[in-house]
Amino acid sequence: MGRLTRHLNSVLTRGPGYEHTPRGPRFDPASVHGYPIDFTAKTTSPTAASPRDLLPAALAQLALGWYERHLAGEEAAADRFRATCDLLADRAVDDGAALVWLYHLEDRKYHVPPPTISCLSQAQAASVFLRRHLLDGRQEDADRARRAARPLLDDGERTVVARLDEGAALEEAPSTPPSLILNGWMYALWGLRELSLALDDAGAEERYAESVACLLRVLPRYDVGWWSRYSLYPHRLPDLAKLFYHRLHVDQLGVMHDLTGEELFRAVAVRWRGYDTTVHRVRLTAQKARFVASGYR
Repeated sequence: MGRLTRHLNSVLTRGPGYEHTPRGPRFDPASVHGYPIDFTAKTTSPTAASPRDLLPAALAQLALGWYERHLAGEEAAADRFRATCDLLADRAVDDGAALVWLYHLEDRKYHVPPPTISCLSQAQAASVFLRRHLLDGRQEDADRARRAARPLLDDGERTVVARLDEGAALEEAPSTPPSLILNGWMYALWGLRELSLALDDAGAEERYAESVACLLRVLPRYDVGWWSRYSLYPHRLPDLAKLFYHRLHVDQLGVMHDLTGEELFRAVAVRWRGYDTTVHRVRLTAQKARFVASGYR
């Protein structure tokens, strides 16, 4: 695939990595059951044929997709889920009280030097191992879930917590200044919520409540009046969400309303859904082209 084709697919959010991920049909706000976003399509993507080549978050999402198929009654899906769990466990790095999944890629957009970790992969790994624990009853998987979540709880050297005036934010790309990628923050909140539900983890419950309160204070900053921001990193041009992520934001905000009952989440989801028009999508494409041409300055 050529460089131009890759950029075009990225702008149009199509191809591997941009599989259809609607709201999860078996999501239950009161329990750990189906994941809030349905990753079933990850299991039929061309990338599923080589799971060892996937980055940590993509591997966790593949596992969650297999678990969704297991919940749908597919006989072989549970074994595929277990096999993907094993791959995810093999990729973990022991970091004292934590298990971490390292990214060794240079992050030019947010200027994060490798190796780094992400609230997205840490939280989704916790969600995967919680489900393995519920499926098979193995204590080692409950322990893995807790250790995966440690960087979301600790404010030490290896952490994904950004301290803002508004409270504790969770960082997909732990940058200076904080990038505050919206979809990763919400995914991380779900991992904490599931840990508190499944394992009665008081630390996870406390951080979840603290970070939800922070998100409610910060959320208006992601609205540019006609589209949503992907992050709040202070680039020269706004870091607008690609179409895929804008629509994901809408679904995630609906989940946040279901989890918290906070009206702001529902209201913003409705407003952002209304932004998704042909005129705004054309405007977005032009802006993203200028953003890439700026060199992420």
